[in-house]
Amino acid sequence: MLAMEITRLIERCRQGDADALGELYKAYAQQMRGVCRRYISDEQTVEDVLHDAFVIIFTSFDRLRDARRAEAWMTSITRNVARKCMEQQTAVTMVPIEEAAMVSQPTEQADVRGVPLSEVVRMIDRLPEGYGQVFRLSVFESMSHKEIADMLGIEPHSSSSQLARAKKMLRKMMQHYWVAMLLLLFIPVTLFLLRKGDNAVTKQEDPMAAKQEKSESEHQPSLKESARKPANEPVMVPLPFRYTTLAADTMQRVVAQTVDTIKLDTILNTMAQEQMIPDSTATDTTKIIRKMELPHYDTAQLLPDQPAKSTDSEKKWSLELAYAGQFDEQNHYNQPYIYKPFIDPAIQHSPSQGGQPGYVVPNSIDNWADYAVYLANRPDAVSEKTRSAIMNIALSNANRPGDDKMLRTSHHRMPVMWSLALRYRLSRSLGLETGLSYSRLASDFEMGAEGYTIREQQTIHYLGIPVKGTYTIYGKKQWNFYGSLGLTTEIPVSPSFNTDYYVNGVLESSDQTAIRVPWQFSTTFGLGLQLHLTPHVGFFVEPSLQYFIPTHSDIETYRTEHPFMFSLPLGIRFTW
Repeated sequence: MLAMEITRLIERCRQGDADALGELYKAYAQQMRGVCRRYISDEQTVEDVLHDAFVIIFTSFDRLRDARRAEAWMTSITRNVARKCMEQQTAVTMVPIEEAAMVSQPTEQADVRGVPLSEVVRMIDRLPEGYGQVFRLSVFESMSHKEIADMLGIEPHSSSSQLARAKKMLRKMMQHYWVAMLLLLFIPVTLFLLRKGDNAVTKQEDPMAAKQEKSESEHQPSLKESARKPANEPVMVPLPFRYTTLAADTMQRVVAQTVDTIKLDTILNTMAQEQMIPDSTATDTTKIIRKMELPHYDTAQLLPDQPAKSTDSEKKWSLELAYAGQFDEQNHYNQPYIYKPFIDPAIQHSPSQGGQPGYVVPNSIDNWADYAVYLANRPDAVSEKTRSAIMNIALSNANRPGDDKMLRTSHHRMPVMWSLALRYRLSRSLGLETGLSYSRLASDFEMGAEGYTIREQQTIHYLGIPVKGTYTIYGKKQWNFYGSLGLTTEIPVSPSFNTDYYVNGVLESSDQTAIRVPWQFSTTFGLGLQLHLTPHVGFFVEPSLQYFIPTHSDIETYRTEHPFMFSLPLGIRFTW
């Protein structure tokens, strides 16, 4: 069938013309049947595979970019369906009858890195259209990059590049999945432990209250019994102090012990000396004890149920090491790009701006044709070693059919951050923290198509000085829940911008450009939860929301695309 005829036939098929589908089947059924027979010998299976292949063909015309390659495209689909069928037949394992019961139930599909297969399929569906197509054809259909390129109408190296990026994005999605799962598990476990701690405190207090009531109810009889004891025998007198014991030879000397009693040597003689009762008169002991006044002691020091001086208040300093990694990637595909030529103020009055006479340098360029003209008239705009490669890229993209607008794809990775901070405890709840932080921002850019591309890698290192205040919201022996608010100043260190020029898929030249990056200021608000592993060592997680104040610079980073950014620092804290 002629190329023009098949092109018209494919167009009719795309419009849903049933007659066109029938004509396409009649024209290529025998040829595709021959493809199936290369892999399968059974004629009935051949017909089944042929049927399945044409079903896929009839429902996938939207993926055929070049109708002139329809025959190769249909052949590839049929070949892959036949291969799959052959692999399934080869993989059939003969099982003895006595073991049939053991394999009667279907097994679950294996997970991928612990992520359920159904979730992996949804991740693949969220890939960009081109990446998803290449990934499915390569992984699920076992097609080579050359076959994928023939089917989709792209270059083989483009298929390889898209597959690599698809796998990279899937790995990121799997990381996000596990971070979400850990957070979902972390929150209920934390609430459970906090609630369990409160219940434990309540259960410990109840028996003590009962003990106190019992002691008070038995107080009066014990006093009466003590009055009847001989004067030279120590008398045990219960007091309404919980966990407290006083032992004294006289009323002037009191020492804490562990029983709810006061042991007095010759208490009746003491009371006689104090003229509280006559020596010869048997007075009601209850009235006497009510009149008696104990020396002035600090009750808080005698009652263990009262919180003793906290050892935490003595811990004024803490040192922490934290890390926040890559959990996200900001991508922009095929966005319009505007190139702004550099105009030297010293020669701004000249129409040619230092280039060819009569050529006026435009203020901005948004298409490849104008960019090629600019390079031809301004040979000093780029370095000598890269001018030839850039000119080839510009001319190739300008001559492509369709729009020659300059489009740019950006990949901004979430910053990687390490921090070392020292905190001083101002009071039981308030603290002040400062230290040193390191952040790394990386971005990739790509322009061009069909092997004639410009790829740029941008890396910026920051050293920061954070100043942060903290407030303890909830503190127990095992857990500590707190909030933080602060300001960070970051200074750029050794930024780099590397550019690679590819001509027909081959690296032709590279260049490195110096960039000037401004200081970065940001504010941070976070809520932290710390688990005390020992009295001096704790593990903490501090989900934080940061706002990066705009710098009004032309440099693009993850922060310029995401001025509000969520991060999840994890770390260890040493307290003394």
